[in-house]
Amino acid sequence: MRVVAGGWARWMASRHHTTCLARHPTARNMGVQCPASTLCTVPSIAMPPSQSCSLMTHPAYRVCSSKWLPQWWWRVSRKPARCLHTDERNLDQVTPSMGEQSSSSSSSSMVGEVVKLWTQSLDAAEVPEALLSAQHIVAHILGVPRSELQRDSTVVITLTEQQLEEVERLMTCRLARMPLQYILGEWDFHCLTLKMVPPVFIPRPETEQLVELALARLRGLEAPRVLEIGCGSGAISLALLHALPQAECVAVDQSKHAVELTEANASRLGLSERLTVVAGKVTIGARPPLPHSSYDLVVSNPPYVLRKDLMEVQPEIMMYEDLRALDGGKDGLEVVKAVLQHAHLLLPPGQTLLLEVDPCHPYLLPAWLEKQDLSLKLVQVHQDFNKKERFMEFIKTS
Repeated sequence: MRVVAGGWARWMASRHHTTCLARHPTARNMGVQCPASTLCTVPSIAMPPSQSCSLMTHPAYRVCSSKWLPQWWWRVSRKPARCLHTDERNLDQVTPSMGEQSSSSSSSSMVGEVVKLWTQSLDAAEVPEALLSAQHIVAHILGVPRSELQRDSTVVITLTEQQLEEVERLMTCRLARMPLQYILGEWDFHCLTLKMVPPVFIPRPETEQLVELALARLRGLEAPRVLEIGCGSGAISLALLHALPQAECVAVDQSKHAVELTEANASRLGLSERLTVVAGKVTIGARPPLPHSSYDLVVSNPPYVLRKDLMEVQPEIMMYEDLRALDGGKDGLEVVKAVLQHAHLLLPPGQTLLLEVDPCHPYLLPAWLEKQDLSLKLVQVHQDFNKKERFMEFIKTS
């Protein structure tokens, strides 16, 4: 994984297209720099100067003018992409040219036609969930919920020239496979609207089920104390705090961007007083200092993708999200095992650890756990809404 990304970074740097790629951790580790004066062209995504970028110089944008891409890119892009918990799609078609996009967007200015034409452009480029993407972007430009686009009165609204230009700009981002959540700058998760900023990991719908499992274990407890390991945008902790007014959460993440985004989301939602965000990496035998010595619940959606699967993830993930939030090592259990080790030390007897994992892990972990001196018992494996074994529940025994 590092070799491929590193080769891409070097190739792009040789052609002076490094400004947006520099945002990716692998490229930053290689010393690829992003000019502080360059401004990100994507609206609603406020980024620090050191990570500001130009969409037009992002390597993903070169998919639209494909002759600049190295030959190995086509070998990668022609493989079926591995979606995170969604239907797999074959991603082997070059996106339409800017001229084709422009003519499509200018042929009609009514909402219904704009959505239809851009859905066709996205679908032709094999962008996943083309209709959903087009609807979300147009609704965002109009400042209305997506459901409003179903109304007859909304479908016939005529977009202004400025709105059409904004639609084209954001659709270009989507054609470049930028995740919809980053384009909009926010996303809904378990009754909350969270700010989304690249490269922080985007919470998936299945993780809302992990929140529901946690709530079921915490309800009835007076002032429960929760530890989340690997908080990302803060989605799990903030959802728990929102649902349980007496709860307190401690959220840990190794990414400074994730820490900053979690704090920003907590402040935005008025939940900062009951949330402590800790920056640091959790490994077997090491963790950052925590404010408490015990917790009523430990919950984690750790990096658990097997390393062999990383090259098969969607372009949206490969090019924009922090791969450290996905890479679980050779067997996907590198961080999972560390979470188990620390949960053993931080949970009182009778309390619960909840993990989101790869479907193969419920078959791999029990054998490893039997060889460890850990007072944790696997009590149940829960399926996600795709009927995959996604969540593991452990109890501290003594």
